[in-house]
Amino acid sequence: MKSCQRTYHVPCAYNIPGCRWDDGYLLLCPSHASDKFPSELKAKSGKQDTEKRMSNHLNPSTTLMNVGKNLVFCGSALSSDEKFALADFASSSGAVVSKFWRNDVTHVIAATDSNGACTRTLKVLMAILNGKWVLAMEWVKACMEAGHLVKEELYEVVLDNHGSSGGPKAGRLRIQNNAPKLFSNLRFYFIGDFVQAFKADLLNLVTTAGGTIIETKDQLWLSSKANANQLTLVVYNADFSDNLGVGDEDEDSLKCQRLGAAEDVAQEFGYRVVRHIWILESIACGLLCLDSL
Repeated sequence: MKSCQRTYHVPCAYNIPGCRWDDGYLLLCPSHASDKFPSELKAKSGKQDTEKRMSNHLNPSTTLMNVGKNLVFCGSALSSDEKFALADFASSSGAVVSKFWRNDVTHVIAATDSNGACTRTLKVLMAILNGKWVLAMEWVKACMEAGHLVKEELYEVVLDNHGSSGGPKAGRLRIQNNAPKLFSNLRFYFIGDFVQAFKADLLNLVTTAGGTIIETKDQLWLSSKANANQLTLVVYNADFSDNLGVGDEDEDSLKCQRLGAAEDVAQEFGYRVVRHIWILESIACGLLCLDSL
């Protein structure tokens, strides 16, 4: 329709029930869905045949399974083809696809390598902490082939690309059993340089896992006099990928500086030092990696 100003990404259009598709690549938006495609204009069939064709061209979400009305999917590290397939599946099952993590996500659909390992992303880690499904794309394919939702257990991701395993199942069982949150008895004090957005993600993960954030040294001192049953960890940034152009010797020096600053604070208050990676690995395994403390 030359007069129509609407444009869509293809997966977005599949998520709009009012859109209408022809047998090829043409789309009518909800406002123009009652208009005819070129192929329909050429046809000489009666009203009944036209209505039948229109019903066949409706968005799949109006014609197929419609069993996922309470499901919210979130893709993790998916390729373009996989994103399209997930959007198509969500449309056909009546589910919703969210580009970003949100609290009502029910399934994180993760890309996996030849070993079945997924990329360790914020979405995957948040799913683990909230007891949500982390599934391989094979689950989507199996559901589409079966024509209904199949059981998730066989498609649950077990391993991530850093070698951590068991997190998704452990996270689900923790929530199902109403067990304490992973970091419920831990306090965290972050020290040194962090990329702001990355630190925000770490803080979000810690608080979601039930941990307590200590923001200042004054609070750190007060916490040392408070609940002795809580373990306080001094966290430093062990990621140097943002220091581009730094040579090996300078990187070693930077490592020593960051570790030394964290150890000085820890010794002053009698706390323990951990790399920020400890937080990620503990969540990815679904348990506290006490051996690395």
